[in-house]
Amino acid sequence: MGNLKRIALITSASNFERQKNIATSMHRTLKSMGGYVLYVISNFGIFLDDKPIPYGDTTIYDLIDYTMFDGCVIGGNIGSHPLLASIAKKLRKKNIPFITVNIQTEGAPFLSLDSYPTACKLMEHLIETHDCKKINLVLTSIKEVISMETLTAYQDTLKKYGLPYEEDRIIYCPISVNSGRGLYQTFCDNHVDDADAVLCVQDIVAIGLYLELEKQGIKVPQDLLICTLNRSSNSVIFRPDFTGADRRDGLLAEKACHLLIEMINGNKIPLENYSSGKIYYGESCGCHSEYLPESRKWHQQLIRQTAESGRQINYIMQFNDTLETVTSLEELGDNIRHMLHEILCPEFFCCINKQDLKYIINDPDYEPLPEGKSLDDTLVAITGTADRIGTLQNFAYPTEKIVPVEEQDGDLFILYPLRHKDKLYGYMVFLNVYLPIEAYNYRICHESICSSIENLRRQMILRSSIKELDKLHMRDQMTGLYNRFALNRFASRFVDEKVYSIAMIDMDGLKKINDNFGHLSGNHAICITANVIQECTDEKDLVIRYGGDEFLILSHHLEPEYWETLRTKMNDILTQTKKQQQLPYELSISLGFAISTAEQTLTYAETCELADHAMYENKMLRKKGREKEH
Repeated sequence: MGNLKRIALITSASNFERQKNIATSMHRTLKSMGGYVLYVISNFGIFLDDKPIPYGDTTIYDLIDYTMFDGCVIGGNIGSHPLLASIAKKLRKKNIPFITVNIQTEGAPFLSLDSYPTACKLMEHLIETHDCKKINLVLTSIKEVISMETLTAYQDTLKKYGLPYEEDRIIYCPISVNSGRGLYQTFCDNHVDDADAVLCVQDIVAIGLYLELEKQGIKVPQDLLICTLNRSSNSVIFRPDFTGADRRDGLLAEKACHLLIEMINGNKIPLENYSSGKIYYGESCGCHSEYLPESRKWHQQLIRQTAESGRQINYIMQFNDTLETVTSLEELGDNIRHMLHEILCPEFFCCINKQDLKYIINDPDYEPLPEGKSLDDTLVAITGTADRIGTLQNFAYPTEKIVPVEEQDGDLFILYPLRHKDKLYGYMVFLNVYLPIEAYNYRICHESICSSIENLRRQMILRSSIKELDKLHMRDQMTGLYNRFALNRFASRFVDEKVYSIAMIDMDGLKKINDNFGHLSGNHAICITANVIQECTDEKDLVIRYGGDEFLILSHHLEPEYWETLRTKMNDILTQTKKQQQLPYELSISLGFAISTAEQTLTYAETCELADHAMYENKMLRKKGREKEH
């Protein structure tokens, strides 16, 4: 790799737009510096549901354990403080310098929007311009610098204007558009639904609250004003435009890169680093929107994105039906590759834990990975494509490499976990693309791939069950040979080729054994004979227990000498077995055969009848021979 530097971006941004902005800005900045590779490691949205992952799921970020980065930026909304602390502990243990963006962990430098003066300005605007006396504050439950500073600004501004500070008006919630339902209910339960305004730290929470208020018949801004910090283009596609502060993710990411490079070079940087933001007043607080032209531009872009999104969803759903019916890893890889090519993802790798491949294909030797470990020492690219190496299929490589290509200056790797029902299979890797799938389709694509992996496992379990049932259904329970059900199922493999042979075998003197020594001895004699027949025939031959003491062999052997020799060999072994086991009765068989050739093609029924007739002729000859001996 030479002097190439590896930089990691670890994120769980609550919306794709933010992740895209941060990753794009960091990549552009690093490329301009030269000699840098960027890895984006993300679960692409811990807060997609109402609740964050409890205590933080560190297994999502296990790739940190398997590689050495030169530096790391932790950006976005890492799901919980324990998760953030765990990631920081791993980085410190490996002596990797890191900086956090908008979040804070003990002893680590952080970069954030200077939210205190911005929050004060928004509060003052609500109080002075709109005479708001009761303001509810909605913060996130994670250790965000913005949440902490906004709370301080809220308290200081209320004190400045002589307004009471009521703790019931402070509400913590996950970062999700679904938080709106819970917020509205909390306002009602705490009897603080008399607010004049609501200030949210995150725009996605403000959007969720606005949508819920709309359902309840409460109008914004006529009945209630809404403001938000950390405002993004998500806000402006809704009406009314949300009052908020531009969080400037791109500039924060660029500045984070420069600060991180300083740390990598051994220079000290301040623990606290701030970037200023600009406030936009919009219709959500009853003001004329200064951002309206920009808002309309975003709205037009959204329409274009929606059209592209619809095209991609169409392709994803088109291949989803196929993905749900795959029956092998090869089929799974082919269909994933086809689907991603159709939605214009040119370079990608679907990488699975080697041990989990055994889980997926229902291998009886599968052993779960040790507790607390989500990756083993080898990843397998079950499918992938890249200009550098072409197409990959079931390609294994050490986990330390992370992705199966050599890094080059300016590379961007985006890594997402393949996770389904609390099981982490591996990672999806996209190479040198900025979120190639339209933002809100990522979850659809991800769920489609993960559910098809789980479905493949179900298919393999079903096939295994059917195989076991077939074994029970088509095997003679006493001898273990195939029975007539198996003959009906497999005979066509021989008969359809029209060149085959059938041998009919019958035991000599079974009735005498049953009469003189009992049926248990007779059954024992049948099993000995069955074992000898199985031992003497080829693996490709179909050996059937045809009746009580009758056996049938379907074979591709066409030489009469073969069957004559086989008959003699079987009787010799049966004679030896009698002596070895000191059996009180004789063991022998009569065998007849018939052959269907290209010159004289016979039907199955004709061949079987001729073989049966030949077997009785052989039995009569053997009987006469024994009578002469006596």
